[in-house]
Amino acid sequence: MKFLSTLLILVCLISCKKYSVATEQKIEDEVVRDTLSLSKQDIAKIKYLDYGIDAKAKNTLDSWLVYNTISKAVENLKNADFDFFTEDEAVFASALEDLDTTIPEDIDTASIRARLLVLKTKLYKLEEATRLTTTSKQEHLLIIKEVFEAFSYVTLLVNKKYEKEAQNIIKPE
Repeated sequence: MKFLSTLLILVCLISCKKYSVATEQKIEDEVVRDTLSLSKQDIAKIKYLDYGIDAKAKNTLDSWLVYNTISKAVENLKNADFDFFTEDEAVFASALEDLDTTIPEDIDTASIRARLLVLKTKLYKLEEATRLTTTSKQEHLLIIKEVFEAFSYVTLLVNKKYEKEAQNIIKPE
């Protein structure tokens, strides 16, 4: 009888240890998943200069469909919505291709084209980081910050172009 009770206690102890190890593994998996997922609060902590659209540039930028598509994607990104980057690759690729080819004539300058190229590069980088499972949370946040800055600088440059055109500088003869 003593042998049977000792065996029963030993079996209970062994099974408890297995349950404990399994529980610890589940907790570790959840912590890892939590540190990789991005929330709206994580993205809200990103510090960068966000330039708004000037009234003079509003008509031009409102009529530029690709700019509006990317603007909505960036706004959704602020809410931790990565659908533009993950759902349909063809839509994403065509939007970035149209970014170069559909620039309104009013703002088609070398400096704006250069900024659009930077924005395009950062969007591709974010799309790749979003699709990869090996990207850390910090890397992902850094890339998102780069996209926010690139988009903001495009808007700033368009605003500056209209501001420069509005200046009437009289050159001495």
